[in-house]
Amino acid sequence: MSKTCVLITERFEPTADCLLAELRRRNVPCLRWNLDQFPVNAVLTYRASNDHFGAEMSIDGRTLDVASIGSVWCRGFRPSGFPDGLDDEDLKFAQEESQRALEALMTIMGVLWMNHPHCHARANSKAAQLYVARQVGLEIPPTVITNDANEVRRFLTRWKDSIVYKAHSQSLNLEPGKALYTGIVTENEIKNLDLIRTSPGIFQQYVKKAYEVRATVVGSRIFAAKIDSQANPETEIDWRRRPFDIEEQSIELPADVAAKIHAFMQIFGLHFGAFDFIVTPDGRHVFLEINPAGQYLWVEAQTKLPITAALVDVLSEACRT
Repeated sequence: MSKTCVLITERFEPTADCLLAELRRRNVPCLRWNLDQFPVNAVLTYRASNDHFGAEMSIDGRTLDVASIGSVWCRGFRPSGFPDGLDDEDLKFAQEESQRALEALMTIMGVLWMNHPHCHARANSKAAQLYVARQVGLEIPPTVITNDANEVRRFLTRWKDSIVYKAHSQSLNLEPGKALYTGIVTENEIKNLDLIRTSPGIFQQYVKKAYEVRATVVGSRIFAAKIDSQANPETEIDWRRRPFDIEEQSIELPADVAAKIHAFMQIFGLHFGAFDFIVTPDGRHVFLEINPAGQYLWVEAQTKLPITAALVDVLSEACRT
């Protein structure tokens, strides 16, 4: 008898839609548990005594014993299903209580998480990523991450070539005009560097590109796509400005780069991640970052790489008993 794969996600998350469809096609037991329905329309129950500890997850009329779970696809770990009308104090209390109830799952479910929230949190720091990338032998750009404007000025003086600024976080789903794309640091930004005191920034030497690579890692497999970012002036610095207009093609990474990616994943305890690399005109692969919960459907749609199927391979294998 197979155990159940649980998708901790939200109601309108397309990645979960695709995974759920493939799990059902393979007859793998599965439950979608949406964070935007917890706590008002989804339930967590723990029962503890000297003789027994048990837990259940309920949603949409279904109840699942946590002991019957074999794997978890985790797209987030912050409840947001709160009723309208709560004042600030009551909302904060409800958020904290719900978060602490949810976090117990990280300890009591000794199953395959893709990815475990602790591992995700560790790997989601850009400074930590650069540290580990250097540790495993990946090439990285000269970088300073700081909220000290003078430190940035010293960095700009040392690296007289173009310097780029990037934010720690980004989304492809922001309103027009609100995205913080990577961009060349201009004289105007230099005049306003003191603004980083309240919001530490990432500053890197600009690396010349032949093209870029998005490498999506699923377990022991790597699905790499070439992104021809230099074909359009709007995407030369940051291809996220027009991510769905860029042609991608599947490629094979050099064996040494692939081995270093696997070592990186092992250090962070990740089973899934989306890596971004620059490939220089002389063929060097320069690591930029990893998103441990990166979107991949746009890559799969254009390259036909079977990423969804690979994810379900790993999730369903962990459910076999």
